[in-house]
Amino acid sequence: MPFRFPGDTTHTRVALVTVADTGLGRAVARQLARAGMRVYAGARGEEAGRAVAGEPGACGLDVRHVPLDLHDDATVSRAAELIEQSAGHLDVLVTMTGLTAFPGRTGADSPDGFQAVFETNFLDGLHLMTVTNAMFPLLRRSAGGRVVNVFSAFQPPATTRDVVPRNAVEALTLHYADLGRPDGVLVNAVCVAAEIPARDGREDGAASLRAAALPVRLALTGDHARTATYTGPDGVCASLSAGPGGATGVVTIDVV
Repeated sequence: MPFRFPGDTTHTRVALVTVADTGLGRAVARQLARAGMRVYAGARGEEAGRAVAGEPGACGLDVRHVPLDLHDDATVSRAAELIEQSAGHLDVLVTMTGLTAFPGRTGADSPDGFQAVFETNFLDGLHLMTVTNAMFPLLRRSAGGRVVNVFSAFQPPATTRDVVPRNAVEALTLHYADLGRPDGVLVNAVCVAAEIPARDGREDGAASLRAAALPVRLALTGDHARTATYTGPDGVCASLSAGPGGATGVVTIDVV
């Protein structure tokens, strides 16, 4: 039975996961598809993207590869056109941001390594704007659009390299939540544990599946009031209404 939000009986639910070919993105895409959604698996490489849709774990699921490179605006525009032509709307957008490198990786604490990690993760926030802008018209056509921005937790002690990308994602989440309110588009951010392989690793069994549970819950939520929130790896959900870095805890989401 295809997943439907409360009160919606009119159309197939459609999702886009921006980095769905490895690690956490793959787990999120699988879980959304198992909920009965048609999932467009965004992947930079054609072979990797088609592998996500065709591997044994996806058998019987509606998972479709869409070429998508967040560093190439043209592919983002083409992905939006493809979804518009084939589905006409988008119900869920899951973005993977600030997940390229983690604190503690060999060489990351050298001046060059620090700059590379900072720039990559900060630019991911800018790419989040590009893909969200492209998909927002399609989300507005949904009976209840959801955007979930996923990024990784830093490992203490926190540094500028870690905090600035997080603040950028929080600020953008708050911005798009405000834009989406008139059309019922919910926009939330989820922070996953830093040790979860996101882009560089393959799906890591229970760890990735557990981490994927939070963004999937928010993507499928029937709570129409849950928007402009930040949820940490422990499941504690906080409002971003006070602005980035000023969130106040409001509820805990079950992470089991």
